[in-house]
Amino acid sequence: SGSANRKYNVKLSAGACNGVVLMPGEEFSYNNTTGSRTADKGYRDAPTYVAGESVDNVGGGICQVATTVFNAVYDAGFPVLTRHNHSLYIASYPTGRDAAVSWPDLDFVWQNDSASDVLVRLSCVDGSVTATLYGVDPGYKVSTTTGDWGEGRKYETRTTIDDTLAPNASYVKTRGTDGRTITIIRTVKDESGEVLHEDPFSSVYDPVTEVVVEGPKVAGDG
Repeated sequence: SGSANRKYNVKLSAGACNGVVLMPGEEFSYNNTTGSRTADKGYRDAPTYVAGESVDNVGGGICQVATTVFNAVYDAGFPVLTRHNHSLYIASYPTGRDAAVSWPDLDFVWQNDSASDVLVRLSCVDGSVTATLYGVDPGYKVSTTTGDWGEGRKYETRTTIDDTLAPNASYVKTRGTDGRTITIIRTVKDESGEVLHEDPFSSVYDPVTEVVVEGPKVAGDG
């Protein structure tokens, strides 16, 4: 099933990132770490979103791993060099704190700017991922300012015909939602309270296409 395949992909991708050690100054690239997510590497078809609608793609689910690592890095205060938002807003992630990855175009890259090695540990239980970073704590203090939601593109409606429906009947298969935008700002301070860097993370989320299913059209008697 799609959900079983998704969990399998999450486990495979988490395993590829687990145990990576970053030396001081070294960068972590998600795509370089996991390589391409292809069927010959064992990745399976699972739901992903393309053009505002859910489709099955090889490697569906890997963004969950990238987002989990991103949030661990975010909270630790390490510099994030490359991050992209998902095309669609996902409410289960912290607001504006998702990380989409796609081979080879969309990568997630961060840097260990501390004086100690950092070990990346990922554990995966039934499709749920936990990321932990181990090293000598640089003592960074992290705070977040969350901006207001802005308006994005309006959603479109697509109609499909289902001949098995009663004549002139219809139902909404997927509820449309407008796109929206948001910017959050992460402030990282050192132990003395000096600001080291302020990092804006902007996200532009696409609308979700409304899908309406209609039965066959039958002209009325009147």
